[in-house]
Amino acid sequence: MKNEIILVSAQSHELVGKLRLVLEQAFFNITDTCVSGSETLRKVRIYQPDLLIVDYNLGDMTGFQVSEVVINGGMGSVILLANQMQKDYAEQYFEYPHIICLRKPVNKAVLLNSVEIALKSRKGIKTLLKEIDKLKEDMSTRKSLEKAKGILMEKLNISEDQAYGRIRKRSMNSQMPMKMVAEVIIATMG
Repeated sequence: MKNEIILVSAQSHELVGKLRLVLEQAFFNITDTCVSGSETLRKVRIYQPDLLIVDYNLGDMTGFQVSEVVINGGMGSVILLANQMQKDYAEQYFEYPHIICLRKPVNKAVLLNSVEIALKSRKGIKTLLKEIDKLKEDMSTRKSLEKAKGILMEKLNISEDQAYGRIRKRSMNSQMPMKMVAEVIIATMG
């Protein structure tokens, strides 16, 4: 079995059962199933799934409304099962790779391929988000270092290389990250 978290949601217990069977036969692990929109949203918040497979018709709300909450909240990717008119509407509102709309009745091979694509896209999105966070942290560190170097250069009348060397040496001696040393310099000398 694969280790991705997948939720399946449809108003009909029969459809949920069929989808679960098809996916499990293809060695996908279905974490849970839901039969209403409110239950789906609650379980999405609990499990934080990689993929939600949701039927457009859920009874208390539409699969479109559930998809909107999941996608706009960055809570996972969605495969929406819909008739042609619902599919056209959803595709105008949402963009790939966050959602894949499949027209009912759904072909088994198309469903399985779509699940593979959605999971790969989700993995890629997660990787990119981690890279963005790292870049933001690196930029924040760089800004702090530049500001601290500027303060040291001005207050101690030293070169940029000397200021950097002092920050680096203090970081190594105190076993503190350079960003933290820079922030201390900014707070105490700035």
